[in-house]
Parts: sequence; structure tokens; C-alpha cells
Amino acid sequence: MSGSDSQRKSLPTIVLVPGMWHAASAWDAVVKLLEADGFPCVPVTLPGPGRAGGDATFHGHRDHLERVLTGVAGDVVLVGHSYGGAVIGEIRAVPAVRSMIFVAAFCLEVGESVAAVNDAQPGSDAGASAIVRSGDYLSMAPETAKEAFYHDCPPAVAEQAVASLTPEFHDTRTTRATRAAWREVPSHYVVCTQDRAIVPDVQRTLAARLDSVREIDSGHCPMLSQPGRLARIIADVAVRTTRQ
Repeated sequence: MSGSDSQRKSLPTIVLVPGMWHAASAWDAVVKLLEADGFPCVPVTLPGPGRAGGDATFHGHRDHLERVLTGVAGDVVLVGHSYGGAVIGEIRAVPAVRSMIFVAAFCLEVGESVAAVNDAQPGSDAGASAIVRSGDYLSMAPETAKEAFYHDCPPAVAEQAVASLTPEFHDTRTTRATRAAWREVPSHYVVCTQDRAIVPDVQRTLAARLDSVREIDSGHCPMLSQPGRLARIIADVAVRTTRQ
């Protein structure tokens, strides 16, 4: 086996968890780039209407992710976007997880919730006032979502992303974290400096909890607006943290 082949074989698997209302397809461009560099990738679709079957609650999402992780061989780097950060931070002991990357994401302390953190400071275009509740599920008007999440994306990408959004169970915003798994492994934060959903000051406060941080000049979804830049950050952090 050549040195290059050996290096690729030793690369960790990148498991990518999307934010609220999104499915695994949000990661498609980043996955393509990471896999081209030799990283095995597992993009996750969490349970919910129009997505994966199963328990659509916050703890149901955690359980679903843990089941996914049991099927991954070797070292794992967990990446969470937005609400996906709350989910990866809630997992119980999974020895294969060597590091975590939070992309404009909620790395919650025990007792915190997504709603409590995001609604505590004004300025979010994706806060409580922007969300519509219908029965047990939450959604956003398409134009609201476009401005909050995709304002810096190419128009065709933004239109496709909005059309792909699905409802989210109401407790995903309000359930309090019972774990802070990011304390147990090297963890990194990617601050999105043009974000309109989780304002940059909130992100920087969260980022200060972790081991390292980088900033990217993007809106809330750099996996759609700047997939190349985000893929390079993920690859760099993944290699650095799994070789420690």
C-alpha cells in the first residue's frame, strides 16, 4: 500500500448532522468534496415528517444519531450544524467519536435549550417570532427561511434549499440539554460572521466554550454558500484532532 493509500485508509469518518428543518442533502456539496479527499462520510437525516422515520423529538434525534454511530467503523469526527450541534452534544459515551465540529451551532451546557440561547439576544431572523407552530410541529414561511438561512447563497441553491425544508417537532427548540459531550473530546467552532439566524455574537459566546475556533465570512449555511471553504476547515480539524 502506498503512503497516500495508507493515509487515506487512516482518515476518520465524518458524520454530518443537519440543522432544524433540514435533511442530509444539505451536506451534499461538502460530502462530495470530503470524499474526493478520501474522507468516508455519513450525512445524517434525523427523524421527522418527510424525512427519516422514527421518534422526531430531541431525545429521539439523539437516539437516532447514536444508532447511526454504532454502524460506523473506526474513528469518527462529528459535525453539527445549527440545531445539529445540540444533538451531537447530547450523545452518551461513544468511544469512536474523537472530536466534534460545531458549524454556527448550539454547543449547549447542561440545562440550556436552543430556544433559551437563541432567543436571549435580539437580532435573530429565525427566533421565536419567525417560527410558525401548527399542532406539534414548527415551520417557517419560505421567504422568512430564505432571508434567515440562505441570503448569501446563489438564488437557485436558495430556492432548492427552501423547497426541501420539512416541519420540526416543537420540543427540539425547548428541551434542555442533559449532557455536554463536547467537553469530553477536542471540539472546534466555526463562526459564520454574516449569520442572520444565530447572530455572530451568540456564536462567539458559544465558541469560547470550545478548544478552537475559526471564522468564515458566510451566512447561516456555509455548506451551501461556501462548501469548498467549509470542507477544507472540516478536513483540517478532523486530521489535526484525530492524530492527537
